[in-house]
Amino acid sequence: MQRIIKFRGKSVADGAWVYGDLIHMKGRKMAIWPTEEQYNGGAIEVIPASVGQYTNSRDCFKKEIYEGDVVRQKWEATVLDEHDDAYSAKGTQTGIVVLRTRGVCMSPCLKENDLTEDALLTKNVPVTGWRSEIIGNTTDNPSLFEEICNP
Repeated sequence: MQRIIKFRGKSVADGAWVYGDLIHMKGRKMAIWPTEEQYNGGAIEVIPASVGQYTNSRDCFKKEIYEGDVVRQKWEATVLDEHDDAYSAKGTQTGIVVLRTRGVCMSPCLKENDLTEDALLTKNVPVTGWRSEIIGNTTDNPSLFEEICNP
């Protein structure tokens, strides 16, 4: 499978999402050269804070996952207690998608599922596309993640 390298960002001109190749310009400005075949103009300046790279993953609805997306991921595990009794545990984690050296991760909300200090999650949890659902992004919904973590 060939890795696809593309970016998205919000247009400075009209606020529409633009998808394509990232261009760094003078003055810390950024633009995206659209890859959509129906577009035949030049590069479009985008809001730098809105730029996110495609992760080469899709969520459970086949929607492309980008950096800055807020995803909800289901998990299931078999847990052994102190008496060696096994039971199943299920839950969800919600986090902001980030790219790290170890791959596509999310920075999760540590207050979900009534976690205690003894059961805190790691800072970065690997994202599994087929178990994930995009519920928003940090550009269109800047307070979404905070609202989920602090209901």
